[in-house]
Amino acid sequence: MKEEKKTRKAPAFQLYTDDFLAGTLEMSQEEVGQLIRLLCHQWNRGSIPVGTEKQQRLAGGCVSVDVLAKFDECEDGLLRNKRLESVRTEKGIFLQQQSHKGKLSAEKRRLAALAALAGQPDTQPNLNQSSTAVQPEGQPRPQPEFNSPSPSPKNKEEVSKKAPWEVKFGLTLPENLQTDECLTAVETWLAYKAERKQGYKRIGLSAALNAWAKEFNAQTFPDAVRHSMANNYQGIFASKALLASGSSQAAGTFSTNIADYQ
Repeated sequence: MKEEKKTRKAPAFQLYTDDFLAGTLEMSQEEVGQLIRLLCHQWNRGSIPVGTEKQQRLAGGCVSVDVLAKFDECEDGLLRNKRLESVRTEKGIFLQQQSHKGKLSAEKRRLAALAALAGQPDTQPNLNQSSTAVQPEGQPRPQPEFNSPSPSPKNKEEVSKKAPWEVKFGLTLPENLQTDECLTAVETWLAYKAERKQGYKRIGLSAALNAWAKEFNAQTFPDAVRHSMANNYQGIFASKALLASGSSQAAGTFSTNIADYQ
């Protein structure tokens, strides 16, 4: 079965050529090849192995010190090129923003179509008008005038209208996080967790939203989401810079309980 479009991994990453050439200027051809292979492995798997033997198998030979210097040890003990993880985060946010814009555009077109349909004149004949002529005996009487009309397009629109801050499962953003940037950050985080096959259940997501609202505010939450995805964290943590700033609602951290995954 094919993966759903929203959870499918991006098959490629952007290569900033000027930065790459400047960063590999003093490397040999063999070292450049090793670096490219390790970067590709990190893009697909999230990190590169710590063990020397596995590194050599992936790189096709003994990995030089200069190549390994391009990868930093993260807080979870794994090796990653931080620039590549920044590219991954930027791409994820961009795709989520495009998806959000597409949904808004589709919703506007749907509402416009319903409004146009509601404005059409009623050309149907009135079959419920009573007649002054005497009905022949044995003939069915006309329908009474109080028959209930069918639901109007306006009623259908009201029933299907989606709440403006709805996230998933009918849950909405807490009041202090109700901004477009926070909504995009939550949608990006859910896609990131789904890609790792760690999606939320309804109760778990409800608890997470309440916890995020206590830990962060509308200004600090998007930065915390970007920082956590860039470092491949299981939960959402404030960056050291944010903690050092002393911003309110950023002194604590939150990590989603593994029991909430499905």
